[in-house]
Amino acid sequence: MLFHVAAGMLATIALSLFPAFALAQDAPTFAHAPGAGGGGGRAPATIDLKIKGLKGGKAKVGDRVEVVGTVRPFVGHQKVQVRLGNGGDNVLKANPYVHQVKGKSFGRITLRSAPLLEPGKYRARALKKATAQQAGGIAKSKKFSLKFIDLDPGDRGPAVALFNDLLRDEGYYDTDGHNYGSHTERAVLAFRKVNVMDRNFNANPEIFKLLAEGKGAFVPKYGGSGKHVEVDISRQVMALVNDGETQYVFHVSTGAPATPSDQGTFTFYLKDPGYNSEGMYYSVYYNRGEATHGYASVPDYNASHGCIRNPIPDSVFIYNWIDLGDEMHVYA
Repeated sequence: MLFHVAAGMLATIALSLFPAFALAQDAPTFAHAPGAGGGGGRAPATIDLKIKGLKGGKAKVGDRVEVVGTVRPFVGHQKVQVRLGNGGDNVLKANPYVHQVKGKSFGRITLRSAPLLEPGKYRARALKKATAQQAGGIAKSKKFSLKFIDLDPGDRGPAVALFNDLLRDEGYYDTDGHNYGSHTERAVLAFRKVNVMDRNFNANPEIFKLLAEGKGAFVPKYGGSGKHVEVDISRQVMALVNDGETQYVFHVSTGAPATPSDQGTFTFYLKDPGYNSEGMYYSVYYNRGEATHGYASVPDYNASHGCIRNPIPDSVFIYNWIDLGDEMHVYA
């Protein structure tokens, strides 16, 4: 009996002399930096984060990369928050469980990104919150950027498909898929004309990057005039515009210096399908016999007799888009 009383008195004295120690026994523990011990018997957590799918520190535009994280030691039922970002934008965000690597004392997480498109500096980050079983940890990968490639007529594959999608997003009429065909050629030529570049069919990395950034579209001069057509003689392009937005852009050829196209605002008044005796294909007239129409020869310079020539493969589409009564704006 005396022994129990004495023990109780000693415990009371210890609590009164060392209150901070007593409180520390019940204090919460916070996340630790990578490699730090967990305290309270918890396992430490060291995280290593790497990016697979890079070459020379870059990923090819349109490719997917893998974010691979290693957590040492492995402790069951642990999650790691993973984010792959480009500046302030997240392109991948997940909170997966760590899975043990067979026969090893460490665990791993593996995540695959969506196709990467936007220029910039990418970096993956990982955060493991502390749990009762394991300490917390953080990690980040090295930065990497995208490589925009050169494309040429005849190329094919996923990169070409992505490039064609980007052309369509910016309004350049193109119906090719995985192939760099004649539609892509004409769309690239139109893009080059709009952006005052050399007039050819080559899609260099600069064009790929501009499209990925959402740049290089045709900006209408008459954006507020409803559904209409615009022809810029100086750049030799035609745009189909509706509600202030450019829907489609085409490479065209306007009147030669000796027979220039009339400038001004006109109204479409007659549609003539098929070929006529002059070789004009699917013509839509807007000004005293001047029309926009398909023709066998559509060079990258002004060469017509006053009409607006468009490529024959695009003519039916243009013809069907235009309604009689729509306005036609021709300017330099």
